[in-house]
Amino acid sequence: MPSTHPVIIIPAYNPDQSLVNVVDALQRQADPEQRIVIVNDGSDDDALFKSLQSREQLEIVTHEVNKGKGAALKTGFRWVIQHYPAAQGVVTADADGQHLPEDVLAVLQAFSNKPDALWLGSRNFSEKGIPFRSWLGNNFARLTFRLGLRINIPDTQTGLRGIPQKLLAELVELPSDRYEFELDMLILAKREKLAFESVAIQTVYEQGNQSSHFKPLQDSALIYKKFLKFSGVGIASAAIDYGLFALIYGFTGEILLAIAVARLCSGIFNFSLNRQWVFGKGGTLVRDASQYTLLAAILVGANYALTKSLLLLGVSPFIGKPAAEVIIFMLSYRLQKKLVFKSV
Repeated sequence: MPSTHPVIIIPAYNPDQSLVNVVDALQRQADPEQRIVIVNDGSDDDALFKSLQSREQLEIVTHEVNKGKGAALKTGFRWVIQHYPAAQGVVTADADGQHLPEDVLAVLQAFSNKPDALWLGSRNFSEKGIPFRSWLGNNFARLTFRLGLRINIPDTQTGLRGIPQKLLAELVELPSDRYEFELDMLILAKREKLAFESVAIQTVYEQGNQSSHFKPLQDSALIYKKFLKFSGVGIASAAIDYGLFALIYGFTGEILLAIAVARLCSGIFNFSLNRQWVFGKGGTLVRDASQYTLLAAILVGANYALTKSLLLLGVSPFIGKPAAEVIIFMLSYRLQKKLVFKSV
């Protein structure tokens, strides 16, 4: 009977002895039939991988050149889809020793008990000694995901995850290949209505985080580029929208007319840039435009209701309109990704 046990996948680029230590501990403590797949992502030296090659229940898959963590994970997922299609899914762990074997096994056990959820090994970022870049990056991502996508999880950047088999085929089709892949995974899981579950794990950092290949500026830009691009387009659209709103309301005193005309002009600008630059095409121009127009009409109604409600509470539309826009902006990002440009 084919094994249904989750497969452990470890992407590795120029690893040190930490990888061997993790594998040793996992093979001592895990079920004897536990399968481990290590993806050598174009490392400079193969000696360490060759020392592991002959071990039972361990497979090493190699990239000839470095392709990035996301690409390595996808290679591992493809291997599992091909060789272990009956497996409940996979548990991913990093090769640098930041995921203790007991924590990997804890996530493995929790995932085995509930394999339809996306399980995350979550670190406690309130502890002393957390590197500032890790604290800042995780908290920024948590806020972004909570406000923009209503994904409320304690650790968005953890590499220790239990991933259901049914999600693997879609994950290997994602275009991202580096660190942003793991955040795109969260977005995909949310879209597929998977439950998010967490297992508390220990927070382990080397002095200076020397073995990490994460480049703070370059990789953070990749991770957040879609939301930041959407925000940039949104800011430009909001400037057009508010300028026209103020102009028309100042001349006519009509809130609905001012909102509708301003949104029409800014909406054309917003749609064009989001379709070509931010999300990409969801379908044909007619399909995307009709979906976007319907969404824009709904958001205009919501915007009007919020602005009017604030006016009744004594808040000037010149103040109430920007306040309403903050809420509408977050709704717009979520709904455009989910409904208008959902092929991305």
